[in-house]
Amino acid sequence: MKKALISIGIIIGVLILVIAISVGTIWSHRNTAVKLEERIEAQYVSNQSNYDNMWKKFKEMTQVTDLQAEQIKDVYTGLIAGRYDDQGLLFKMVQEQNPQLDTSVYSQLQREISAGRQQFDNNQKQITDIIREYNTYIKVHFIMASITQRTIYDMNKYVITSEQTQDAFKTKKADVIDLK
Repeated sequence: MKKALISIGIIIGVLILVIAISVGTIWSHRNTAVKLEERIEAQYVSNQSNYDNMWKKFKEMTQVTDLQAEQIKDVYTGLIAGRYDDQGLLFKMVQEQNPQLDTSVYSQLQREISAGRQQFDNNQKQITDIIREYNTYIKVHFIMASITQRTIYDMNKYVITSEQTQDAFKTKKADVIDLK
């Protein structure tokens, strides 16, 4: 009887040990999944902030060019109006130098747009990579995913595209870009 009790005690001990190891393993995998989920959400918020910042910067830069164009218009309007009152107009027209619109602002705007778009594209790639890592983890550790009710993320919910891009992927056709 004593041997039977020792045998039952050993079996129960082993069973408790197996359960403890299993729970610890599942808990560890769950923690890793939670960390990846948090990275996805944090990157998504970061992408939103980046996108907002990019568009605000573009709008502010175009306001500067609009202001500059308005000021040049005011200067030219005064110059042209003054010409009609002056009798020596032909001689002055040959000699005068008119103010020039600085086109470097437009070049800078083009560079900012390109850089902003590139940074946003990099952020988009980063979130898709985190989601890929998470989905792979969930698929590999499917028992833990089932027990803790983890499901894969749909990347399409986190990536920003245009209607033109969506149409191209639906139809499997993309037209040449018309720059005119």
